[in-house]
Amino acid sequence: MRTSTVPRLAVLLSLTALCAAACTTPSTDAPDSAVQVEDEPRDTAAEALAADDARVRALTGLPEGDAPCAPPMLARVDYAVDGDTLYVYPDDGSPRTKVRLIGLNTPEVEHDDPAECYGNDAWDFTQAALTGRLVWITFDAECQDDYGRTLAFLHRDTGESGFHNRRLLREGYATQLTVQPNDTYASTFRADEQAARSDGNGLWAACTR
Repeated sequence: MRTSTVPRLAVLLSLTALCAAACTTPSTDAPDSAVQVEDEPRDTAAEALAADDARVRALTGLPEGDAPCAPPMLARVDYAVDGDTLYVYPDDGSPRTKVRLIGLNTPEVEHDDPAECYGNDAWDFTQAALTGRLVWITFDAECQDDYGRTLAFLHRDTGESGFHNRRLLREGYATQLTVQPNDTYASTFRADEQAARSDGNGLWAACTR
């Protein structure tokens, strides 16, 4: 008895079609945007830092003392020791420098003794505002104190908002302190402290004096 070849042919055709559907290589064509995201990831944080660095480098005419002991210095902040003291790396490649801000005093942070009221707040503020950032350092009459620290005004921008010494005073993180001969901005700093006190900013509301 002769078997018909039609059913067998139908089965073979069906298998061929299934294999073609399953084994077809997916299209490698992808939208340009998808390829760009995978092959060229954008580091937005690095781009933002580079743009900020360029902005700070371009700043000129920043406040300094009447007879500054040194020219302005560009530096990158390493970290803050407390609200008014920090380490910086000068942009010219000089060794890391310890900087004490002129004209103010922030409450102490915890060392052997407990932190003073608002000391950790001032520390956190300086750390958050400056760590890793490029800054300009300007000087008054005397460049160093008896502890070998660089005495400085610190700037991130022009005006009061970019003058970190003034921000600490105006926002209530520090009290005014004049140490001769660095007194160029003593009256300005006293006014900033008085404004913070009047407005009840920072330590003037949080701490009992």
